[in-house]
Amino acid sequence: MPPKKLKQYSFSRLDLYERCPWAYKKVHLDGIPRASNEAMVTGKTVHALIADYLLRLINQKQQTDWEWAEGAAPKDGSPDVLQIWQKFYNSFILPPALDVYGVEHKLAFDRNWQPCEFSADEAYFRMVVDFHFRQGELAVVLDWKSNRAVPETVEKDLQLRTYGWGLKQVAYPDAQEILLRLHFLRYGKEREVLLEPQDLEGVPEVLESKIKTIEEDQDYGPTPGSFCGLCGITAHCPVMSKTLAPIEVIAPATREQAEKAASLLLALQKMEKELTARLKDWVKEYGPIHVGDMVYGPSPVVSYDLDPQKVATMLLNASLSREEIWPLLSMTKTNLEKGLRKLKRRDLLEQALSTATAKGSEKIDFRKANS
Repeated sequence: MPPKKLKQYSFSRLDLYERCPWAYKKVHLDGIPRASNEAMVTGKTVHALIADYLLRLINQKQQTDWEWAEGAAPKDGSPDVLQIWQKFYNSFILPPALDVYGVEHKLAFDRNWQPCEFSADEAYFRMVVDFHFRQGELAVVLDWKSNRAVPETVEKDLQLRTYGWGLKQVAYPDAQEILLRLHFLRYGKEREVLLEPQDLEGVPEVLESKIKTIEEDQDYGPTPGSFCGLCGITAHCPVMSKTLAPIEVIAPATREQAEKAASLLLALQKMEKELTARLKDWVKEYGPIHVGDMVYGPSPVVSYDLDPQKVATMLLNASLSREEIWPLLSMTKTNLEKGLRKLKRRDLLEQALSTATAKGSEKIDFRKANS
């Protein structure tokens, strides 16, 4: 009997399938709930706080309300959540005079890609837009990101194009351009992408093609790779159970099973050094190993033999004071870069590194495969 099909799709569901068809089947077709993790909890909590804050500011016609925001911090929130939330409300200013806007705006489209109610039976594709508003002829979308990494640039990928297309159909049909602003909450940094009409052409057809691939899949095989630590159903994974241990050890439910899991963990920790050493020897002789979307193999590493005296002299000549330089003289590239960034003098990094002798080496570890 072929696997059943879903009645509704979203970009996150399409993305899960591309990362691991087996995980997609288990979660969305078999109904196995994904285990929550710290990153998911942090993201959901912060998104909810921001949505409440935005709606309050809009209703009260205020651009900030630090007192309310401080009181809204969850008493049982993790330090991570509290830090992100404080950074956000201390730096965010609501754009003035928002007549057209949406907060956590739920959009849905039927099989003909016409807008419909989010909860309607005919809803075929759904999406939720964090925050959007109109600014003259420009539609602006803010997407809150709790990621720990901030990319240098943002591509016009299918997810952003899907958000832009959906918003144009429902809220801003006459907007000529859509500005997508990704706000990285941990750092208060933003990356922008401007979507023009040609960027939105053909979005439904691309989504249809991806959905067709999913619905024609008869296997839904697992794809081990970088996503394994985030899938949330590792305890049920056939690859993990065959590789490591029975499911009762991976997901212990009794003290006896927990003791077996602890014994396995200890054994793995003891084995790690020996396994790593032998695997590195194999890679040096035979070359990199592909595992799903990852590669275990050599990557170039450059270290710098920094001379504290030479670097200090160079920085003094660049008008930095001794008090500013002293904390930097734990001479590693990382400490030097962090210190100069804090002083807003990162432009001096390359000059400081030029005083050192660069040493090349290789680091063998997992890394992303080139697409």
